[in-house]
Amino acid sequence: MKLIKKAAPIAVASALLLSIAPQAWAADEPAATASTQSSLPFPGQQEGKTVEPTVTKEQAIELAKKYVTIPADYKLESASLNAFWGYAGQNIPSWSLNYTKKIKDHYYANINVSIHGLNGKLTGYNAYTADPEKKPSYPPKVDFQAAKNIADGWLKKLNPDETVQYNDQAEKSFRTPLNGNYTYNIRYDRVVNGVIFPQDGINVDVNGEGDVLGYSFRWTDGVTFEQGVQPIGLEKALQAFRDKADIALSYEIPYQPREERKPIITYSMNNFMIDAGKGQPWNPLNLPVLSGSDKKPLTDKPLAGKPASDLNLTKEEAIAKATAAFGLLKGYKLDNASYNEQIDPTTGKTSASWSLRWNVDSSDKDSKLRGFEGAWANVNAKTGEVTNFSRNIPYTVDGQTKFEPKVGLDEAKKKAIEFVRQYLPAHTHQLVLDDAGLQQVSEEQLKELRTWDIRFNRVIDGVNANHENVSIGIDRETGQIVNYYGSLSEIDYPTTKPEVISEEKAKDLLFSQYDVQLSYVASQGFGTYAGNSIMDQKLKVMIAAGEIPPSALNASGKVEAKLVYTLVSKYTREPFFLDAQNGQWRNASNGEPIVLETVKATDIDGHWAQRELQLMLDYQALDLKDGKVIPNQAMTRGEMIKMLVIAMNGGNYGIYYGAERTASFKDVANGSAYFAYVENGVDRGLIDPGTNFNPNEKMSREDMSQLIVRALGYKQLAENQDVFNKNFADASELKHVGQVAIVVGLGIMSLSDGSFKPSEDVNRAQAATAFFRYLQKREELQQAPRFY
Repeated sequence: MKLIKKAAPIAVASALLLSIAPQAWAADEPAATASTQSSLPFPGQQEGKTVEPTVTKEQAIELAKKYVTIPADYKLESASLNAFWGYAGQNIPSWSLNYTKKIKDHYYANINVSIHGLNGKLTGYNAYTADPEKKPSYPPKVDFQAAKNIADGWLKKLNPDETVQYNDQAEKSFRTPLNGNYTYNIRYDRVVNGVIFPQDGINVDVNGEGDVLGYSFRWTDGVTFEQGVQPIGLEKALQAFRDKADIALSYEIPYQPREERKPIITYSMNNFMIDAGKGQPWNPLNLPVLSGSDKKPLTDKPLAGKPASDLNLTKEEAIAKATAAFGLLKGYKLDNASYNEQIDPTTGKTSASWSLRWNVDSSDKDSKLRGFEGAWANVNAKTGEVTNFSRNIPYTVDGQTKFEPKVGLDEAKKKAIEFVRQYLPAHTHQLVLDDAGLQQVSEEQLKELRTWDIRFNRVIDGVNANHENVSIGIDRETGQIVNYYGSLSEIDYPTTKPEVISEEKAKDLLFSQYDVQLSYVASQGFGTYAGNSIMDQKLKVMIAAGEIPPSALNASGKVEAKLVYTLVSKYTREPFFLDAQNGQWRNASNGEPIVLETVKATDIDGHWAQRELQLMLDYQALDLKDGKVIPNQAMTRGEMIKMLVIAMNGGNYGIYYGAERTASFKDVANGSAYFAYVENGVDRGLIDPGTNFNPNEKMSREDMSQLIVRALGYKQLAENQDVFNKNFADASELKHVGQVAIVVGLGIMSLSDGSFKPSEDVNRAQAATAFFRYLQKREELQQAPRFY
């Protein structure tokens, strides 16, 4: 194995590397069986023949035992031969072996191994056990570096000849986990000519105990890598990205905000690659690099007011609205009509709609609709507006996948604009035609387009409205509208653009979240991979159904990889966006301000609780004040419940309660910074609802002991005070002897000169330490896994 330790690869690598899914448990008596699964044929496939394996079942079994440790009490449950599509139009064989361990007819553990049917390589491994005696420890026994060392050992054993590079993206985003049941995902990317090819590579999964639970290998054969290119260099590549980036203003709405859902104006940019030799934008599959088009709406003012919302359409009236907009569906018959009402979580308004479905009338022997499947429509029952319409049409025309269209782009755009003006007159002043992609489609690709897809973006005073748009699909043969989708909401957007930071400053911030990386990327197709390639299977089905053209895949057997520069995200822990008004990063889930870099306090280096305080800072369970954590500052009740809830939720602080949630305490209303944590604490039984919570009061040691005992699930046990040791010097001052005895007995909290000091305030360092110990004991005391 040749291992290169350098920078991180492109972000798409993990998406393109698909691991092997575990086989389903066999229902009958365990037995080794073999079966062949054929791939679906599709237009453009050369042979479609399954390649016969050169590795027999018996050889695959022996190889599996060589590669991984399979305990003697594991029995071979099944051996399946599967076939997966490859670049040369062939189906590549792969053996999938499933080993299980049973105890009293219950499945106890399993190991899945995948062996390449041609070269005998290990392409996949997954292990699972429900051993009740094996509980994870906290903190994990192995840290990230130790897990990487274990993964390196697997590479040296299994892949001594492949040249790979360690992908440090996961390590850069790593935070110490909040539970012991943790898996480190160690990734290595293929290297060719000193450049990474991240669509190929190796994944090794190591748990906190140091056990390898997963392995996957993808290595594409027959790739031609671009040669003779002199890269322009990282500095010029970064400048090319800046010059070509389309910076746009948009309104984003967090889907789980702490307060009422309101639009936040943001800056964003398109994602693309740069041709390493030419310095121009490029992307795979020869698709055009999309960019923003003119922001001028169809009209300066709306052509009409918004329709009244009091129609309450009947089924017949809804059908009439749909057929008036899209024409009578001759040869179809209505198959289903359903009425639905729902409350919009964003606006709180009740909406009603009719969902209509037509199928081709099979009784019409003279029907010209052979190959057509049906049509669907949604009609707003209150306003009479048609919100969706779709008519399935075959991809081919007279058996041909390429044809000369009878309807040109200009004619299609004109028809789409006329439709919008007629049926969406109240929105024409906010709808902008976006045809940038269509204008860049090559002549060859145009011959395979069955429909013109005309898109109108909703833009309000130059700001895109939360990805809202209207999309119209026009048949290039008949000129009919065969697809229509409108996502225009009733959200209260600003009518004029707010004050925002400059576009140049926004670019600085947006590009600060990326590194520029030189890499190879396959120009077409998705590679030969003897594994469970869900992507390949889905694409073949889509092509066979006529949903995408065959040229989306390279079935010629020629695979080319291009040398490009890519933007590599530095931060992958959670989705976020850039607030255009103040330049802050915000969590996409709740809209709260976040810091992308690891939070560092200036006053905890060398502190006795540095590890515990840093852990709480990493998950924003503690807030900094002027860059300081102030370890000796007393914790408030609000801060304490926030810390505990975040710790119990595994670091997820995006807890959401809508306006319908009634506050459990008068002094922590919906919209308070502590509301979600207090309500979650109530739901978890950590605190009981009452008149006041007093979030700004200091937290006492005895009150903290109650929270921890409830978090452990020992509330009822603690109430049996007679069974607990009361030998505390200040036992007479305790209101909750059971709770104090539990936290002291478990070592979560300690005594001082034999006294617990129940009324003493808890400071930040003490709280972080107590919760760290709580996490340790939670792992030790958790219930054993159940058999299934």
